[in-house]
Amino acid sequence: MVNNRAEYERMHDLERNLWWYRSLHDKILHQISRHFGKTRDLAILDAGCGTGGMLAVLRENGYDDLAGFDFSQDAIELSVERGLDVSFGDLRQVEEFRPEGRYDVIICNDALYILNDEEMVRALAAFRQRLKPNGLILVNVHAFDAFAGTHDVVMNSPRRYRKKMFEQYTHRVGLKLSYATYWPFFLALPIWLVRRWQRHQLKTGKIDLDALESDVQYPGDSVNRILRFLTDTEHRIIRRAPVGSSLFMVMKAA
Repeated sequence: MVNNRAEYERMHDLERNLWWYRSLHDKILHQISRHFGKTRDLAILDAGCGTGGMLAVLRENGYDDLAGFDFSQDAIELSVERGLDVSFGDLRQVEEFRPEGRYDVIICNDALYILNDEEMVRALAAFRQRLKPNGLILVNVHAFDAFAGTHDVVMNSPRRYRKKMFEQYTHRVGLKLSYATYWPFFLALPIWLVRRWQRHQLKTGKIDLDALESDVQYPGDSVNRILRFLTDTEHRIIRRAPVGSSLFMVMKAA
């Protein structure tokens, strides 16, 4: 999605309110608070930060030593408009972004899909090298090929992941996968049905690829509240879910 200005603008408009973004941001905040307590004096990097929604939420929660990078100039411009410290960076060359910087927390949400296996290992190794002692790496990725749909086509996302793959990646670079869960579990079946129908329409040529847009859209206030309630409830009562369209992980130095 590097050169898709319209999709970045859609993301920028939605990520403050859409249930999915808010649930992901809450997962990040929960893990930081769980590990560091009330400490706010933390250096935090958002790698592949998109339009800066996660950084904005962190700022609102009292964290102010924040930095981010993205490959897309469109995303950078939208982030800077929010008053965020975001500049150019490449997940294939993490070590070149402000090489002197060390971080207590490194976040990478739904950006690693652009990397092949060796690039993934290199990126995770660079994250580990940039991590301060007792630091955290928080990662969210697309999960399970069965959940692929029009969103993947628009995002130019060639692959989805399983926990087992990241167990192998982290082992190679001296990281420990200390926590992982698929989500949203309660919504897995309806998401799968929608994406299956999308794949059928793509296969039969019933969707105009030139006019295709992401299915990440605001569903209306009432539906949004219900979906948020379901994901919040899931977060409280299910520590590790066995299936979902995303995989959320916490990594630490082994």
